[in-house]
Amino acid sequence: MKTSGEGRAVPPNMPADTGVAETATLVEPGAAQRGCLGHLASRPLRHSLLRYSPAVVLLAILIADSNRHTDPDLWGHVRFGQSFIAIRHLIDRDPYSYSAAGHLWRDHEWLAEVVMAAVYNAAGVVGLKLWKFVFTALTVLFIADSEAETGAPPSIQLSVLVVASVGLILQTQFRPQMFTLVSLSALIALLARDNYRRGRTIWLAVPLMALWANAHGGFVAGILTLALYTGVAALCDLAAGDGLHHAIRLSLATLAATAATLFNPYGVGMWKAVAYALRNPYTRDIVADWQPLAHAMAAQWHQAPSGILIYLAAIVLIAALAASFVAAPRAGDLPLVAIAAFMSIAAFQSVRNMALAVIAVSGPLARHLAVLAERRRADVPAADSRPVNRWLMLAVCVVLMIQGGLFSSRLAQDEAYPAGAVSFMRAHGLHGNLLGDFGWGQYLIWHTFPAAKVFIDGRNDTVYPQGVVRDYLLFRFDLAGGGQILDAYRHDFVLISTAAPARHLMEQRHDWKLLYRDDDVLLYARASAPAASLPGLHVTGTAPRGGFP
Repeated sequence: MKTSGEGRAVPPNMPADTGVAETATLVEPGAAQRGCLGHLASRPLRHSLLRYSPAVVLLAILIADSNRHTDPDLWGHVRFGQSFIAIRHLIDRDPYSYSAAGHLWRDHEWLAEVVMAAVYNAAGVVGLKLWKFVFTALTVLFIADSEAETGAPPSIQLSVLVVASVGLILQTQFRPQMFTLVSLSALIALLARDNYRRGRTIWLAVPLMALWANAHGGFVAGILTLALYTGVAALCDLAAGDGLHHAIRLSLATLAATAATLFNPYGVGMWKAVAYALRNPYTRDIVADWQPLAHAMAAQWHQAPSGILIYLAAIVLIAALAASFVAAPRAGDLPLVAIAAFMSIAAFQSVRNMALAVIAVSGPLARHLAVLAERRRADVPAADSRPVNRWLMLAVCVVLMIQGGLFSSRLAQDEAYPAGAVSFMRAHGLHGNLLGDFGWGQYLIWHTFPAAKVFIDGRNDTVYPQGVVRDYLLFRFDLAGGGQILDAYRHDFVLISTAAPARHLMEQRHDWKLLYRDDDVLLYARASAPAASLPGLHVTGTAPRGGFP
């Protein structure tokens, strides 16, 4: 028996300072598995990556956290949270828009926004980066914990985890959705432990769901995950002749966890808000990450082909699970495979679910690859594996932290924002109702409210009636009836991208005058308004490149 550099004992088949154990067994010695697809008679040996290769786990976390750019709604999330902190209660009627002024606002992300605002108030941009890093780390660690429950050799676990970390990059953003990534990965870890070891930890899902429901509308995915796991596990237990004891316990836990989601400021109104968001027919037209996976990949290929690798990582995981399940279906994890299949279908329907699929697929994939590896090992001797230098890996991680800007106070913008136009409005004391691009709405709320109110912003599914969203789309894409939108509301200014189809519409309207332009934006005012009489119009500015805020 030899020891690692930390003085702990390392089995003979495990080289020190590495996460590779090619000859690890899947189950305890002498244990046998039943033949049912979903039932496991023995508990797998647990191989934790934090014990065998913590440096590579840290590397996976840094890969997953490497997306450090603004999100169009970041300004709004922090501002809304700051408002709650300032007045000590939720705002239930919208004060930020003129198209839906006073409209009911059920903010299903209120707790996440309070957390983001508190972090920003205390530590600024660096605080937000560290908050996202911690939540990304928790997500990756819960995925690793799910893999550890499968009994798969660390070499397989590490391979799956690293690919999964690439698949997470797109959705690890400065958004309340981080709460859903952490919560789902924690829930999957609880279910993996229940699947392989039983026990009472499944009841931790109850407080988890209560917290999740206050932080992000993605808690619906948690309810569906629990229900699907319970149903498939019950069928597997019945097929194995184990009765309904386990199924009853799971059903009670699922019901309790579902009821716990009602402990929020809106009660059942929270469910209604999420249901409205999911049914909103215009969401896919406005929000890019609601697009189908194939559509998002095509757009990515035209914008930056290298970004396709992120999508391919998720697709590889899904395809590998499908193939390994066909090759080795009897691995005792059918309930978890069912969840992975459900999340994979959801990912192809909407790219925002891609990270959820990655989380759900990783554990079952490690399990089935391990079963296949066991078959191969029975015929072919395992190859010796080379140790990984832990200190070298840690040095690489430190370099990635510094070079990636984890501790920098600057947060680069994900796209062009109308900073020049906002500066022009401030310099000339312009204020009023502002019809701006959808993606700029919460940027404008941060920089111009209360002097100006917006027509629309990222709360399209929690505040704005569908008629307002429809009218925006008619105008934005210069569709039939788009010109009438300029007369139907009390707009004082129009602020659009130079690439917007509405630019052609505005150029034909002589009752609107161009005030300011730069490479990114065009700012108009009504020709009859005092702003149209400013000297020296129109002003051509330089589009500044800044960051948050």
